[in-house]
Amino acid sequence: MDLLIDTCVLPRSCLEEALYYPTHTDIPVGFELLPMFDLPDFQDNLEANLSVFQNRPLVFHEPVWGVEHTAPMGTHAYDASMFHILLTLKYARILKPSHMVYHLNNCRVDETEKDRMLATTLENLEEMKFLFDFLTILVENTGTATDKNRLLDQDEFTDLCVSRGLDVLIDVGHANANGWDLKKLVTDLKTQIHGFHLHNNDGAHDLHNRLPDGTLDFEELMPFIAKTLPDAFWVIEYTKPLYHKEALLMDIRMLDRFRRMGEIKE
Repeated sequence: MDLLIDTCVLPRSCLEEALYYPTHTDIPVGFELLPMFDLPDFQDNLEANLSVFQNRPLVFHEPVWGVEHTAPMGTHAYDASMFHILLTLKYARILKPSHMVYHLNNCRVDETEKDRMLATTLENLEEMKFLFDFLTILVENTGTATDKNRLLDQDEFTDLCVSRGLDVLIDVGHANANGWDLKKLVTDLKTQIHGFHLHNNDGAHDLHNRLPDGTLDFEELMPFIAKTLPDAFWVIEYTKPLYHKEALLMDIRMLDRFRRMGEIKE
């Protein structure tokens, strides 16, 4: 399994800082590149650092800020989203990631609009698959009940993914914040899961804390994931530059230990 670091942990528009990890550990690491074209200097910084992401495992996370897939075609929000998506497509063609993560929604959910929102985002997912036909798009479980931006509960998410045969990435932090049964989720979607986002929280809020900092027990969860899906990639998805460098290196070493637990018999 590949061990990846999401670039949102880096100081903003400082992608060159990603080189700290492959030069400070002998544990092989790749990256999940999160485009932030909403930042005025991000694109220039990406252009200057394309080589950082070449010749190592690479996944894209589609842009979050400025992108809303529940926005119907013809709306301003849809057009704004496509501006970011088409820029992402340009660099995906250059860097050739293996996968790209897709958010069904990024906005708050009005229950009276839920069916319409789901239908729209599924239409936009098909468009994304057409545009990015050279990689695998993974649908992520997103949002939290606390933030009122969760479009689907666990049963609904599972049923959708199974019925439509969707490729999936499981965000364990989001699942934990929503009180989902992670082992059941992994078991139910086992053949469709390609990767995991790894971070911790207090069981209610999407905090993106370090692995040891929260209510999710990684010592118990990760050996199960390693044994159940030994080929799935793992992404450390921290959003605070505070965790850049030494703190993240410690957690890379922890995950490397968990990876080896796939050999332990239950």
